[in-house]
Amino acid sequence: MGGGLALGTPLGLPLALLCAALAAGAAAVGAQEKQQLRDQVVEMFDHAYGSYMKHAYPADELMPLSCRGRVRGMEPSRGDVDDALGKFSLTLIDTLDTLVVLNKLDEFEDAVRKVVLDVQLDNDVVVSVFETNIRVLGGLLGGHIMADMLKARGVRLQWYKDELLHLARDLGYRLLPAFNTTSGLPYPRVNLRYGVLSPNSRTGTELDTCTACAGTMILEFAALSRLTQETVFEDAARRALDVLWEKRQKGNDLVGTVINIHSGDWVRRDSGVGAGIDSYYEYLMKAYILLGDDTYLERFNAHYVAIMKYISQPPLLLNVHMHNPTVSIRSWMDSLLAFFPGLQVLRGDLKPAIETHEMLYQVTKQHKFLPEAFTSDFTVYWAQHPLRPEFAESTYFLYKATRDPYYLQVGKSIVESLNAYARVACGFAAVQDVRTGRHEDRMDSFFLAEMFKYLYLLFTEKRDLPLDIDDYIFTTEAHLLPLSLSTARPPCPRNVTVFPRGHAEEEIFTRSCPSAQTLFPSNPTYTRTIRDAHKQLLQPGAERLALFRGVEFPFHDTRVEPLEILKSMGLTLLPLGDRSVQLAGIQHQDASPLGLFSLKFITQLVDSPAGEQQGISPLAVQIISPPFLGRMVLTAGPAQFGMDLTKQEHGVKGSLVRSDPYHACAAITNQEEVRGKMALAQRGECMFAAKARNLQKAGALGAIFIDNAEGSCSKEMVLFQMVGDGSTSDIVIPLVFLFQKEGQVLLDALSQHRNVDVLLGTKPMFVGEEKPDQPLSPSQLHEAVTEAHARMVRSAPDQA
Repeated sequence: MGGGLALGTPLGLPLALLCAALAAGAAAVGAQEKQQLRDQVVEMFDHAYGSYMKHAYPADELMPLSCRGRVRGMEPSRGDVDDALGKFSLTLIDTLDTLVVLNKLDEFEDAVRKVVLDVQLDNDVVVSVFETNIRVLGGLLGGHIMADMLKARGVRLQWYKDELLHLARDLGYRLLPAFNTTSGLPYPRVNLRYGVLSPNSRTGTELDTCTACAGTMILEFAALSRLTQETVFEDAARRALDVLWEKRQKGNDLVGTVINIHSGDWVRRDSGVGAGIDSYYEYLMKAYILLGDDTYLERFNAHYVAIMKYISQPPLLLNVHMHNPTVSIRSWMDSLLAFFPGLQVLRGDLKPAIETHEMLYQVTKQHKFLPEAFTSDFTVYWAQHPLRPEFAESTYFLYKATRDPYYLQVGKSIVESLNAYARVACGFAAVQDVRTGRHEDRMDSFFLAEMFKYLYLLFTEKRDLPLDIDDYIFTTEAHLLPLSLSTARPPCPRNVTVFPRGHAEEEIFTRSCPSAQTLFPSNPTYTRTIRDAHKQLLQPGAERLALFRGVEFPFHDTRVEPLEILKSMGLTLLPLGDRSVQLAGIQHQDASPLGLFSLKFITQLVDSPAGEQQGISPLAVQIISPPFLGRMVLTAGPAQFGMDLTKQEHGVKGSLVRSDPYHACAAITNQEEVRGKMALAQRGECMFAAKARNLQKAGALGAIFIDNAEGSCSKEMVLFQMVGDGSTSDIVIPLVFLFQKEGQVLLDALSQHRNVDVLLGTKPMFVGEEKPDQPLSPSQLHEAVTEAHARMVRSAPDQA
């Protein structure tokens, strides 16, 4: 994700007068060191881009461990991850304007020739509308704008005749059928050749899409309209934004994560700034900057007030329920929210931007990279790191806003980590597990489109760039669109946002550019003072942030009702001076007056199940067949999709079978064995939703996914909850997740016994023997399996 540094001008002024840099700032680090870092970034880019061109082109992406290209249909399916691939040389297109920013103009001209001569869009392939828009359409538009600029200088590309723009227009029309819904919200996928509703399209059955998927079209589609003078694209994207605005929770201006594309009803009502929503907010702000339509700014400001009121708990950004936003519904964050400090820089809200960025930096230093998700106490939740650029993006914008050399050091640490832990012989490889450093055979196109662009800009002086970067805005894929587009077409008169009187108080930067003098009034230590308050967050024994915001309770003399309310939220209310206070480890010299209480978080890290700490209800996988007879109970994580096991009073029973392929990312080859059984499949290679669809199609009764991180177990890890891909209403079978050690128990049992029956549910049902006093620990599980097997062998009659 990315954005230009100009926030906008006061109403009534043309966008041509947009502010320049946010600040001249304090003294930078040494020029020599900056230049060395810049040169190092260029060398890294050459290694990554050169590896793609040598080993992968014309494939969509490079497989850096295999040193070959990833071609859709020729490699094992990764499920929805592969929807970004359309057999259109994705990485080359996504990298076009990066070549210009890095001043590689010869390579850029060569790349433009290759795209013009080689790229075909009339492919019978189903692609993500969202990914194709931001990566391919955005890449073609950014490439065209750069080619047009260089041609106008009279030195290069004199042969160029808008071929990239013609390709962009062709692609725009191939994406338009996705908007053919009753609501105007687009389908999440489209067939490049057959559209959506054709019998040959193999899509069009989806019921819902994510908010970001529908709300991240306006920059590219409006740019295409204004460059071609064909309004159909901007109109479609604007209509989708209108629907999302109309469907917001009007009492608090929050939106959910997944919405039904036909009815407009919310499917997932959790509201945050990370995955599923992120770039919707970004595009509202940037649509105002790029297009000059006040409507987008008014909507962004309304949402931003809601975000800062309900979601922001500096330095954390935690999801809430859109209809009941006073309590956080989960205590983990995904890495995509790392873009948000950069967006706050655009807004001029520097303090929370600095706070959240510092928290992210501390997490990054602890794990070398930012994990795909991490908990509010900064432990790993999802261990992958696919070389995402959002943290580098925010680092760049904070440096440009403050000129604080601290952010150059942050950028230097990113460069060092990439070289030390992601660099391989054929490019850079994603990290499958930040705890072990194990690699994954993927190098996504956004790594070249965004990461190197932001790092290069961080270490490069403005005068050394081949263009004035402040004349452009960055799309969410960091493609460059010129601010001059605002004059190409007047805003649509129907696009009006009406607020009731007194809707929200306007702040200092609501309608004007941030001012360095206002942000840093004679105080060069401003940013350091804010950061220092958050540097100890990850230290052992450091005070953790309370995931609770003020709520008023009706405290009556009986005290019973409010106490129960607080208890259900994980809080205990203790009268000061009461003996229970001393038992809790709180010493008070004097007894308190009647009605004075001490509010204390009860975390019980040792006694409480991990899931309860995270707001996730754990499930149980119980082996009920002989010789176990229910004595083997494994703690399992739930899924946000599929059958709701909490509504199955007696659980779901089934016999175990291992799926083939074990990762279940392709068509199941042992369908006869899987049909009617509880299938075991391994995590990795593709999305959980893709695995579930393949197993459901094969007739599986349910699915148990086993972690691929060696040695992981529920005793030591935060309970894991599987998240869908934004459109999972078609998945109806029960799904649970086991860490590796618990999963190995099932695999061992299956290898030792012909039939292994399990029960999936919210709690175990004990048969044959009494319930054990204590649940078995992971280390005891393997011993129990071995002992059960030995008892069975001892009790079996001697064989002749």
